[in-house]
Amino acid sequence: MKKRGITEFQVLSEIIRKQPHIKQKEIAKNLGITIQAVSEHIRNLIKEGYIKTGGRGEYRVTEKGVRRLKEWLSEMNKYLEEVKISIYRYKDVWPAIADEDLKEGDTVYLYMKKGLLHASKEEKGKAKAKVVEDAKKGEDVSVSEIEGIIEINKGEVIIFKIPPKIKGGSKSVNYKIIEEKLEEFKDKDYVVATMGTVGYVVAKKLGLNPDIRFGTLQGIVRATEKGCNVLAFITGGMTERIIKKLDEHKITYTVIDVYRE
Repeated sequence: MKKRGITEFQVLSEIIRKQPHIKQKEIAKNLGITIQAVSEHIRNLIKEGYIKTGGRGEYRVTEKGVRRLKEWLSEMNKYLEEVKISIYRYKDVWPAIADEDLKEGDTVYLYMKKGLLHASKEEKGKAKAKVVEDAKKGEDVSVSEIEGIIEINKGEVIIFKIPPKIKGGSKSVNYKIIEEKLEEFKDKDYVVATMGTVGYVVAKKLGLNPDIRFGTLQGIVRATEKGCNVLAFITGGMTERIIKKLDEHKITYTVIDVYRE
C-alpha cells in the first residue's frame, strides 16, 4: 500500500468512527498531518465516491467507501503478517523440530514443513543456523545465529465438495475421485481440514485425521500462509463461504464436486 493510500485509509477511518460531525482540524490533529493535507484527501475521497458531504463539516462514508475500507484492512493485515514474519527472523533463539539427532554447535538448514520449522543437516533450504542444545530426532531443538531467508511459499487448497445428508451424505460420495487426488499429493506436504459433520466422516473413512476442524475458514487461510497445502472436505453449501474467503486472500484453489448421483 502506497503512503498516499495509507493516509487516505486513515482519513476515511476517522470519518467512519465519528461521522457525520467531524472537523478537518480534528482529523489533522489525530493523524499528525496538516489541515491542508486532510482537505486534499477529503476532496479525493469525495471524487472517488467513498464519502459524501452534507455541508457544514458533515461527512458520511458511502457503501462504496465501506467496501474500500474492508479491502484496505485486508491489504493491511496481509502486510502486517509479512512484517511479523520478518521480525521473527531476528529472534535470538528459534524452536524447530530436529530431523535427526543433533549436537550443540551443529550447523543445520532450516525449512518449513506442514507449517512448522524443521532443522536438518541436509541442505533442505537456504537458511542456516547453529544448534544451541543436543536434541534427539523428532524433538524440539533451539537454534540461533540464523543466516539467510526461511522460504515460505503460499500453499494451495483442494476443496472436495461433499454432498449434504439430504443428498445421501457420505454414502453418496465418489471416493475414487478423492483417492486419485490423494495419490497426487502423497509426496507433498498437506494438512486436512473439514467443515460440517459429513465432511468429517468422509475424511475419517479415508483414514485421514483432520488437522483443522474448528475455525475452519481462518484455519485454512493461516495454513496456506504458513506454506501448507490444504485438502478441505467441505459439506454442501458451506463451500461458497470457503471460496469467498480464499478469493479475499488471493489463495489458489480447486473445487472438486465428489457427489455420486
